[in-house]
Formats: sequence, C-alpha cells, structure tokens
Amino acid sequence: MSEKKPYLVLARKYRPQTFDEVLGQPAVSVTLKNALSSKRLHHAYLFTGPRGVGKTTMARLLAKALNCEKGPTPEPCGQCVSCREIASACALDVLEMDAASHTGVDNVREIIIETVALAPSRDRYKVFIIDEAHMLSLAAFNALLKTLEEPPPHVVFVLATTEAAKVPATIASRCQRYKFKPIAAEVLEAHLKALAAKEKISVEPKALELLARNAEGSLRDAVGLLDQCRSFTDKAVTAELVREMFGLVREDLLLGLAQALLGRDAAGLAEHLRKVYEEGVEPAQLLKDLRSNLHRVYLGKVGLGERAGEAWAEALKGASAEALRFLLDRVNKTLEELRFGDSPRLSLELGLFGSVETAGDVSEWVSRLTELEKRLASGAPSPAARPQPVQVSEQKTTVDIVKNTENLSTIFNKAIGLFREDKPSLAAILETASPAQMPDGSWKIFCRRAFDLGQIQRNQEAIEAKLATLGWSSGKIVWEVGNPPSRAAGVAAPQDAGVEVPGPEEVPEPQAGVSVESSSLDRAGKILGGTVRFIKKKPS
Repeated sequence: MSEKKPYLVLARKYRPQTFDEVLGQPAVSVTLKNALSSKRLHHAYLFTGPRGVGKTTMARLLAKALNCEKGPTPEPCGQCVSCREIASACALDVLEMDAASHTGVDNVREIIIETVALAPSRDRYKVFIIDEAHMLSLAAFNALLKTLEEPPPHVVFVLATTEAAKVPATIASRCQRYKFKPIAAEVLEAHLKALAAKEKISVEPKALELLARNAEGSLRDAVGLLDQCRSFTDKAVTAELVREMFGLVREDLLLGLAQALLGRDAAGLAEHLRKVYEEGVEPAQLLKDLRSNLHRVYLGKVGLGERAGEAWAEALKGASAEALRFLLDRVNKTLEELRFGDSPRLSLELGLFGSVETAGDVSEWVSRLTELEKRLASGAPSPAARPQPVQVSEQKTTVDIVKNTENLSTIFNKAIGLFREDKPSLAAILETASPAQMPDGSWKIFCRRAFDLGQIQRNQEAIEAKLATLGWSSGKIVWEVGNPPSRAAGVAAPQDAGVEVPGPEEVPEPQAGVSVESSSLDRAGKILGGTVRFIKKKPS
C-alpha cells in the first residue's frame, strides 16, 4: 500500500522550472539565456533584490541550465537526473549555503575553500549558491575573495542578497550583478487568479486584489497568503475574510478617516478612530492601509494613471494633490514615530489630529499671498481693510490730524522694531526717516539723504508689507528726500505731535555755558528737522 504524499505548499509546488516561468524578471531571464546560448558564461554572479522575487529560484535554474544533459542550454529539459536532483535541492555538485546561519570564516573555509579544487562528482559544473550573502562576516568575505576572483574552470558562484549595500565592493566588483525588481500588484493578482483556478479555490476578485497589494511585490508572500486563506476556510475566500485574517481595516472606515482628515473634521476623525479601536486594528496596520490608498489617489491626481478604485476616486475627487501630499507626509512621519515610541495609540492620535489642526492645502494660502503682493505693488488697500467712506466736515481740526499722525508713527516704530531683528542696517536707516500727513490726506515719509532713499526703495515692498501686517491700510505711502513740512503749513508734526514749539521770535540765544543740545532749539530741531543756525545781528 503506497503512502500518501505529504502536502506541499503552493510556493514550492509551483516554483518555476524554466527561465520563461519566472514572473516579473524578464531582463534577468533574457540576459542569462543569451549568455548560455552564446557560451559567454561568467564565473560569479550577484543577484540582488527584495525578498520573494525569484533570486534563489533563478540561481537553481542557472545550475540546471549548466548541468543539464543537453547543456549548457537556456532551456533545461527538467527530466534528466541532474535537473531532477537540482529541482529537489539534493544534487551533490550544487551546494547551497545559507550565510545567515554560516557567517564565520570557518564555515566558508569548510564548505567552499576546501572543496572548490575538487572536480565535480558527476555534473559538468560545481555550483555554489550562497543565500543571504550579506550576512557573511568581513573575515569570511576576505577568505572568499581570492577564490571568487580566480576559481577553477569548473566552478560557478551565485551570491543572492536582499541588501546589496552590505556586500563589500571588493566582492561585488568580481561578480556580474543582476538586479531583481518587485513584482507589480497587477501581475501578482493575475498569477494568483491562475493558481486559484488550478487548485480550484474560489476567490473573490476584491480578495485577490487585497492579497496582491499586501504582498508588497513579493511573489512568495502572495502565494503564501493565498495558501493561508485556503487553510482557513473551505468556502469562498472573500475580501472580508482576508481583512479579518490579516488585520486589515475595513474600506468604509479607511474612507471615513481619509475624508475626516482632508475635511479637517476632528469630531468625525475621533468617531472613526473609536470604531477602529473596537475592531482591534493595530495602529501601524491602519496607517499602512491608509497610506496605500491615499498614495494611489495621489498618483492619479498628478497624472500617473495609477488605479485608485472607484470608491476612493469618487470620495476624494475634491481633494487637491497638495493636500494629499501633505497628508501622506504626515502619515509617513507618524509611522516613523510608532517605531520608536512606547505608546502606539498616542503616536497615532498625535499624528492624525495634528494633521487636522495644521493647514495642509497651501494653494489657498499661496493665492491669498499672491493677491496681497499685487495689491501692495499697485498701492491699492486690501478690500477687507479698506476704510468705509465717511462724511468729513469742512472744518478739519488739527486734533484729528495729530491723531492720524500718532497712529502712523506707532505703526512705523513697530515696523522698525521688527526690522531690527532680521535687517538691522535697514532699521538704522528707517530710524532717521519721519512720516507726515499732507493737507490732502495722503502720507509721505521723508528721508534725510538720497542714499537713505535708495536703500529704502530697494526694500520698499518688504517695508510696506510689514506696515500692512501691522494694521496700516490707508493707501500708498510716498517716500521723499527732505524735511517734513512745518505746522505753519497746516500739516501735523511727524514725531511727538502735540508738543508746543516756540516760534522763531521766542527763541533766545544760547547762554554761556549752556549747550545747544540742551536748549529748546534742540527740541524744535528734533520735531521739525533741519539745522539750527545762529545769525548775529549787525549793529545798525
């Protein structure tokens, strides 16, 4: 009575047996097939790429192609003794070494260096396959270096690694390097559908999409997930079953979270998070699922044609690309904080609620600032800040003018204080300038020197923008060189308005021992500007 064969997992049962069956790596397959056809074989190969994309499988196929009875051939028969033994990983002349568990120099010396000079026991080539090669120690790499550079003619090395950066340059430079790429989700989905049909597994299309997406480009992971679903139930594999098995978040909850985040709805976000907590979803898984869906919508917004799903495309059709980019950035940063924090729930809530409180769509702010710059350049006041027209009586008192002058002086002095922090040289020039209101209601600021006026004109936009932010909204300001007009012309004094200034006939000559700076003339000079000169009368 024959014994029943043990169950073979799908990943091993459907392992590719020819170069054409390797999924998603056409460049590597074609290059190796052409090298075998033309007999241009290298003695060392380095296969790099993410997990589960076919590196070890391709290494075994290369060993089969080299040692097949019909070989070296790009199409091994798969029926001869060598092909069958290599496929079952029991060939004497094909040695597979797991560098993760054989990291030391003694392991390399025992398995490779001491046996490399021996001729193959039966096959054409002796093939050494070193899996996870980056795990070898530096001493092991150094011991392997000379053998890898000049091996015997019957030896071929194949090094496979998921972290090419950790392989020393001295080793990589002695190998032909082949880069394996992650497999696209659409290719994985089609492959899973074909496997399900062969194994007579009933799977919903949405479930296949979820399995392919969560495999993250790994064929082995995708097939393993399908195998796990088949072990879970004898009935049809549904999308809801896949979410329940692997802790994925329901799509309606993800959509609700995305809409609350983009709509800056803190209450709605809190409600959806409460439902997520009730289902026991891990914060990291929640953020990964949210990021995956938002990423596809974002790629569609920027015109890359990525498939986003009808529900997501419809729900987020009003979101701009800038808002989605900002939200993706915040989700990524929150995932990084989860890795190092001791409270995943706190990190999750701080990240999500922080994105609600911060403005993510900067397009509105940019348009508003652009409009403000245009208004400042043209001299037109802001519509929101434009004063309402008022009825002004014919008798305009000096007190009103003095009040407006003090208002401008206060704003002007505040602006000077702000410029002291970032532009001290400009602040020093502004301190010598004096604002004044003209009889027609317009404003002028007088500079003492033409040089000062030139410096101010170079920074005029920044100065007027600063005045606008401090509350100035009464029209364009004219800058001139000279002294502000006196009160006699019916114009308010630029500084210290309301101070009584003696007339020219009341100004006494300076007494002996009293400096000009301490006299009332000094006060008048500060208010009116100009220079004080004493003219001595000639005796009549």
